Amino acid sequence: MLGIERKQIIINLLKQKNRVYVSELSKQFQVTDETIRRDLKEIEKRGIATRSHGGAVLNQQGEIKPFIERELINRKLKEAIADQLKTLIHDGMVLMVDASTTTKLALERINPRLNLTVITNSYSLINDLSDNDNIRFIATGGECYGRYRAYVGTDAISTIKHYNADLALLSCHSLSLEQGYMESNQLESDVKCTMRAQSTQTIMLADHTKFNRKSLVNSLPLTDVDVLVTDVKPDLSWLNYFKIKGLTLIYPQPAQDSEAEGMASTSSDESSSF
Repeated sequence: MLGIERKQIIINLLKQKNRVYVSELSKQFQVTDETIRRDLKEIEKRGIATRSHGGAVLNQQGEIKPFIERELINRKLKEAIADQLKTLIHDGMVLMVDASTTTKLALERINPRLNLTVITNSYSLINDLSDNDNIRFIATGGECYGRYRAYVGTDAISTIKHYNADLALLSCHSLSLEQGYMESNQLESDVKCTMRAQSTQTIMLADHTKFNRKSLVNSLPLTDVDVLVTDVKPDLSWLNYFKIKGLTLIYPQPAQDSEAEGMASTSSDESSSF
């Protein structure tokens, strides 16, 4: 049996059972455990599953769409989020930026005259914005995660730990009041957690379709992120939680609401803390 055929059967088994084990697969296909581990590593790179001890678990959302396709999904919502950042990113800042489509769009829409240093694991971001002479890029390097157009793994983590940033600009796969910020795979979660640890402040970008959902990997508690920026006003439970915890929640709102809900406003006073 060809390797590509074996991997497709493994993917089908994952979709049927949600979990597979190396020992069982090696017996089924009459190959070594190491061969199965290599198959699972390739399947993980495609975003279909996350490897665990002795096997792999199907990602909740199944196969991850290619980066170029995800850039078009909910684009208007991402633009609404990006436009809230104009007063939060200042000239001379050092930014840690993940490989999400939302953070990429945010950087594309900020003032091109700002002088910034951007440390990122996104080779798509570097490729598309490298013509801007005002942005100095530092690439993490590492293992290439093609579907995310991202660098991940121990080399990427090691590079991130070498630097300190003013601000981590991140996105997430989903979020809930109970589980916090979540990811579809551990590799991206590790990168984002490290970026947050190496930064003075952290901003999370998440459109309303990601709220009150769950993904495979618990990544960051809500209290580990200073500011959450979204595209519409969240429900009262979110507003109350952020107020009680002293966190900042930013979303577009009519001018007449800004005074009544200052804790969630995009006023210059609030934004000036960055």
